[in-house]
Amino acid sequence: MAGQDMGWKIVSAVSMGLAGIVAGKIVSIGWKAVTGKAAPVDPDDPGVSVAEIVVFAAVSGALLGLSRQLAALGAKRWYSGPRPKRLD
Repeated sequence: MAGQDMGWKIVSAVSMGLAGIVAGKIVSIGWKAVTGKAAPVDPDDPGVSVAEIVVFAAVSGALLGLSRQLAALGAKRWYSGPRPKRLD
């Protein structure tokens, strides 16, 4: 049983990691397309306002949460091995 559970953990972790990477890229590209500036990753940058940091954090957090949920759902549907009962 431990080996079967390990398979699900690996699939779940990989899907979540990839979702995070993809979401980060989408936010960076989208931010650049909408604002014309690079994403505000350095809060000490004097050219970045507090409002800009707050909006960026809200948008990136929402997209990351959504992408993780979709990745978990996709992994659950794809994985054919036994899953923990809370996902069945």
